[in-house]
Amino acid sequence: MSYQLDITGNQFDFVDFSEASAYVNLIPKLGHQIELHFWGITLLTSQVWGEPLRLSGIEHNANDDIYIAGYAMVIFHEVIGGELKVTLYDPDSSEYFLKNHNNQPVILQKRWGFKSANFLYELDCVSEWPPGACYLALASNGLAQLNFEVSDCIPAQQFVLNPNQYSQAGWKEDTQAHSK
Repeated sequence: MSYQLDITGNQFDFVDFSEASAYVNLIPKLGHQIELHFWGITLLTSQVWGEPLRLSGIEHNANDDIYIAGYAMVIFHEVIGGELKVTLYDPDSSEYFLKNHNNQPVILQKRWGFKSANFLYELDCVSEWPPGACYLALASNGLAQLNFEVSDCIPAQQFVLNPNQYSQAGWKEDTQAHSK
């Protein structure tokens, strides 16, 4: 069953992208509506957060978060600006990030200027292509939505104990290349 969650404004704070991977190369230019696909989003549903994210119709342990072990789509409406920054991984050396001739990390960056917005959505994740650490900020005057399959939801602790079982297959291959 598909689930659509409103993550507009402060509700966005209950969505953790730190373990998620995304194809950020799908943003060649900024549009009124941006759709991004992520694997491995965590929903902060544990009561440890005080007032956690509420998900009607989805059973879960109140003492644990929910990890989405599958693709989820985040849709940002009325996007008016933002920034995308990817610090590239180095697949050919023992260094974690690709370095330039000055031994500084190679960073790809794009900014779309804006004057003001109702909300600035900021997230850090892993970019699958180009491969690297990603920072994304989108300024929006509209809704933000998260769409995912309920059958992909598992307790976050289950992911923590066995990440290889729930990570995206393609991403596992990429990360294994970095560790060699």
